[in-house]
Amino acid sequence: MFIQFVSKGIDVSPALRERMETRITDAGSKYFNRPAEAFVVASKEGYGFKVDISLHLPSGAFLQASGSAEDAYGAAEDAAGHLEKRLRRYKRRLKDHHADSKSDLPAAEPTPVLILRSDRRQDELSDEAFDDDDGGAVGGDEPVIIAEQAAELKTLTVSMAVLEMDLADAPFVLFRNAANGAMNFVYRRPDGHVGWIDPSRGAKDAASAAAE
Repeated sequence: MFIQFVSKGIDVSPALRERMETRITDAGSKYFNRPAEAFVVASKEGYGFKVDISLHLPSGAFLQASGSAEDAYGAAEDAAGHLEKRLRRYKRRLKDHHADSKSDLPAAEPTPVLILRSDRRQDELSDEAFDDDDGGAVGGDEPVIIAEQAAELKTLTVSMAVLEMDLADAPFVLFRNAANGAMNFVYRRPDGHVGWIDPSRGAKDAASAAAE
């Protein structure tokens, strides 16, 4: 399994890195035969530590898990435990709905996922960042890419996309709508309901209004 680590405000020791690699690899191989990819962020949070794990499964789904504790090892164990629970839940529900995913839909499209650096605190930026010739922050208007992952853009029905989001416990799913080929987006709303964005519906409504 390929695992990439990013630390924010802390130094990840070789021992902690090895422990996290072992826990994530064991959890992934326990439920899936094909190798997955993981992106791990370890950071300082107040007086404690936080570990976020994003796991890209061979199916194309993303699972996310987080853990917090007073020490980095505890945060890593907490995150790994949550990840294993979500893998178990995903595998169980995937079996229950396996037949639904075998419809005559086009193959998934290879799509890169870029991880961008987040500079939330302006005081961390040096004065030189604003003296750049381009007149912008570091690197001009281009964001700083710190990692890249291989992903797949699936063609799904809206109900299948919602199911994928529920199975992965993800905040959103981007997909190509099987009904019209347009890029669509489903997401979990703060009120617990599911939001659905389909730009093609807006274009059709606008065209219909103009024709009236």
